[in-house]
Amino acid sequence: MDHSAHHMMYHDMDHMNHTDDGTSDDMPGHSMMMAMTFHTGYTETVLFDGWKINSVGGLIGSIIGIVFMAALYEGLKYYREYLFWKTYNGLQYRSVSEPGEKNTTSEDNQIVQRNMFSSMHFFQTFLHIVQVVLSYFLMLIFMTYNVWLCLGVVIGAALGYFLFGWKKSVIVDVTEHCH
Repeated sequence: MDHSAHHMMYHDMDHMNHTDDGTSDDMPGHSMMMAMTFHTGYTETVLFDGWKINSVGGLIGSIIGIVFMAALYEGLKYYREYLFWKTYNGLQYRSVSEPGEKNTTSEDNQIVQRNMFSSMHFFQTFLHIVQVVLSYFLMLIFMTYNVWLCLGVVIGAALGYFLFGWKKSVIVDVTEHCH
């Protein structure tokens, strides 16, 4: 296997022409290198090019939105758990009896079987997708390394846990994703 192209790519990246402001002449469309250390400040692009922060007011508004997003993530996590337990605790099962024995359960009990194509499973799948997307958005926001935005994620997660976590019905959290 020829590794020369792979080596050349890293060699070329090491020798890019950098200007005094940290930008690169060789990388069209990339005006700044991403900070890989925690920093404070109010100039940041969050998730999308359209979410640019360039003022303290924009930073505060973004932090409020991020707190809400993280709290929503926690609330969604516990809501999915609630739906899961509500659905499966409502199921009634008949006991299995040996041949020739009379079944002691009432014939009035409704037998409900799990169904992959049920509306509740589709709804849970949709909520799972929303939860995964939110968790990755929160992770990427944290990876801006902006201390204020990171605090927004942490405070939102704490607020969400405070509001929704006290009703937690199980010890093992099967809906946890990235944080």
